[in-house]
Amino acid sequence: MKGRQRAALSVCLLVGLWTVISWIGVYRLRLVVSKLLASVPDRLMPRHFSVLPPPGPEYVGVWDVDPADARNKLRSEFGFRRLLRAYFHCYSRDGQPVHEVGSYVYREEFTSDKQLHVRLFPTSDGRTELWCHWEVNPNVSPIAHLRRTGYDPREGERRLRILLADEPLSTPDESDCPLVADA
Repeated sequence: MKGRQRAALSVCLLVGLWTVISWIGVYRLRLVVSKLLASVPDRLMPRHFSVLPPPGPEYVGVWDVDPADARNKLRSEFGFRRLLRAYFHCYSRDGQPVHEVGSYVYREEFTSDKQLHVRLFPTSDGRTELWCHWEVNPNVSPIAHLRRTGYDPREGERRLRILLADEPLSTPDESDCPLVADA
């Protein structure tokens, strides 16, 4: 096979793969992968494939919409984009695993220096927990992003609350964080 044919085939495969992922849903794909990876013992898993609990300081509160509406609103009303490449997160609630059902990013531009990263988790009553942080954009500074340079959950929450100012969003105290309540 010649170079052009390989390139054309590669492009077709990538477009086909992205079409399937879009049809299935990025969050569904991430959820399936997260559940599969969570079944592998941590000692056998490289850290970047481990399923981790979300950092407690990132807990923002509960958005009074179901996760499907939250995903839709973040994209259509607030300009967030789905994240395919991001760590997988899960924590235990009442002894049951609760996996992330959405990972989204807000950037002014693709090449903005910083970004707002938001994760969604379902609540037991059908609403959506929000966890977020402000961080370096990996499209601009991948090494700084991996080193967590400029990582700031408080700034993330501040910016998220400004974006969602007219939305029904709780303001919890520290004890409301599921990781604190389950500890």
